[in-house]
Amino acid sequence: MRSVRKTLVWVVLTVAAVTALIYIADDLWARSHGRPVEQMEVDSYYVAMNHWNQLEYSIGKPTMQTCIDALLPHFGYVPCWYLRRHTLQRVKTY
Repeated sequence: MRSVRKTLVWVVLTVAAVTALIYIADDLWARSHGRPVEQMEVDSYYVAMNHWNQLEYSIGKPTMQTCIDALLPHFGYVPCWYLRRHTLQRVKTY
């Protein structure tokens, strides 16, 4: 029973350490290559609830959104690989 607990603790600590190392390496990569590198046009649509509890959709204006060339979000910006795949964003108003 003790060995199972020790193994589980070791696995959890290892996963946490690897995750922290990946984030730190990605942060250093983003800092060394400069802050935001790209701006992309993103379309949006709004979803609102009407008086009869039905959803109403309306199209918004396209906006320019800044992204960063990294694996994870840094400096408050979304990664460019994610933004390229999600150019249509939903905005809830209810």
